[in-house]
Amino acid sequence: MAESTLRVGLIGCGNVVSYGHRPALTSLPDVRLVALADVTEARRKIGQEWFGLADADIYADYRAVLQRDDVDVVVVTVPQQFRREIVLGAFAAGKHVLSEKPVALTPAIAAELITAADARSLTFGVVHNYHFLPEYHQIKYLLDAGTIGDLRVLTMHYLGVIDYPGAQEYQRDWRHTLDAGGGVLMDMIHAVYLAEWLFGGPAEQVMAFVDAPTYGERGALVEDLALVQIAYPTGYAAVHMGWGQGVGGVDASGSAGQLRMRYHQYQTSGFNRPAELYTVRDWERVDHPLDNLPEHMQNIGRSFTRLWADFRDAVREKRPPVAPARAAKRALEVALAAYLSGVTGRVVSLPLSAEHPVYQQGIYGLRQVEVWNESRAGRAGIFGLRE
Repeated sequence: MAESTLRVGLIGCGNVVSYGHRPALTSLPDVRLVALADVTEARRKIGQEWFGLADADIYADYRAVLQRDDVDVVVVTVPQQFRREIVLGAFAAGKHVLSEKPVALTPAIAAELITAADARSLTFGVVHNYHFLPEYHQIKYLLDAGTIGDLRVLTMHYLGVIDYPGAQEYQRDWRHTLDAGGGVLMDMIHAVYLAEWLFGGPAEQVMAFVDAPTYGERGALVEDLALVQIAYPTGYAAVHMGWGQGVGGVDASGSAGQLRMRYHQYQTSGFNRPAELYTVRDWERVDHPLDNLPEHMQNIGRSFTRLWADFRDAVREKRPPVAPARAAKRALEVALAAYLSGVTGRVVSLPLSAEHPVYQQGIYGLRQVEVWNESRAGRAGIFGLRE
């Protein structure tokens, strides 16, 4: 591969490409999209216009992209139920892979993909772009610097997640189906991987309530509310997640102080710009300026650009990216452990056993466990529990 230019093949051209990958792939001078595949003609045409591709560079069959010698990296943005075959095919063809989140439907599949990448010494990253949002970059810096002492309790308020539909040309409601692998918690798994990153170590235990209260008599297949508590070796995190107009932001309590971050229009991470970030120590407040742009989607677009720049450097330097697939597998296990806890009413220890039905089958494995009589998830009949 010529170090001057990283040549990219895109598989899947949904909405995330519009506001995320497109800004990155059209702004980094040494990263260039050379081929695109999508199952819908309309999305192929949209992508062709976005990236200025010739007719010979767009395909209905993703395998045509994998066969090209001028593709160094494949970025996979199709819904997660279709990713396994594509990612395995990319590794077999000797391509590095950047995959959308979550990395897979099940930890078993995630492990299989990681093993395949390792066998070929290929770089395998996941789009955990919130690592590169300026507010989280600054929070990480402040925590690592000991600004509030040792981090003890972290609360991630994600109760104002906007329920954006999928691409009209594909399936607008695909995130609300069982094929998505879960509901709002899986959709916004960003909070889960960020919590591990901020604590600097993997989760050990998970306890959760999971429900779909806003659907009422209409019913739901997946959750739209998840209240999750996570134990780490050095502290605890609470992730409060919901589609709606609830509280957004971050609170952190340390051994010597506290940290708070909130968004413009009282929104949630990823949907607007941070309005304030401050720490309190000895009951004195210190405000910390944030480097952000005037438009929220520009902020998200820039996070993708920084993620792509890191992934480019990881490929060149033969090192793991900031967002490696192994971390994505751990985040997936936390989300699934939350579902398991919500269904069984029990604390779940991590990592999950490789023989556990949830490890092997994801949310479909929840049908094989004993449902707690008072489970809100059971009452709501989500995850196929009503069948």
